[in-house]
Amino acid sequence: MCHRFVTILFSFVGTILAGVAAFSCEFLAGNVPGRSMTFGIGFLGVSRWGSKLLKDYTCRPHFLHHFVDIIDDVPGFQKYEFDSYWYAAYAFAVISFVLGFFAFVFSVCSIFKYGSSKGDSCLGGFLLFITLCQGLSLLVFSSNVIDLYSVAVSENHAGFKLGVGPGAGMAIAAIIFWFFAAISACTTGRKGDDRDASREIDAEEPLLANDEAEAA
Repeated sequence: MCHRFVTILFSFVGTILAGVAAFSCEFLAGNVPGRSMTFGIGFLGVSRWGSKLLKDYTCRPHFLHHFVDIIDDVPGFQKYEFDSYWYAAYAFAVISFVLGFFAFVFSVCSIFKYGSSKGDSCLGGFLLFITLCQGLSLLVFSSNVIDLYSVAVSENHAGFKLGVGPGAGMAIAAIIFWFFAAISACTTGRKGDDRDASREIDAEEPLLANDEAEAA
């Protein structure tokens, strides 16, 4: 039972982290040289904030690119292109969040009578698959968007370079939580199998004793 609660906790945290990573404007980010300002770009849109993330924070979704820019000096959608790596990473990020939510619901249900050792083992495999999907969301670092967007921002802020942002950090943390959730679920399933095997042996022992008595 304790391992199931651990699985629930890790699954819940992983779902939250995956959601933030998938629907943020700062998966990638970079500090503006000489200024206490950071520009970011995520699957949802582009962003800018001050020395602190919640200070003077502004996010503009990508679908608003045809409107007047609401972020000063931040290049609009039309100045860079999303390639296949970007779209693949976005897809895996969303898949991780959606599947992670279902894994969390299943882990909660496992506390009640719906849980079983086979179910826990299946949940462990499912969580490992989610871990893989979350890891593939980091394909964004192979995208040309990093170079193109860095060059576009450098037109107004020389030396700007994109790197790991808050969203990417959340994705990396989610990978860790998904992995430990999978280990916890697999451990629960293995212990359940051991208990079932022990019960079968205990149930067979009286029968064997009776058979031996009758034979004597």
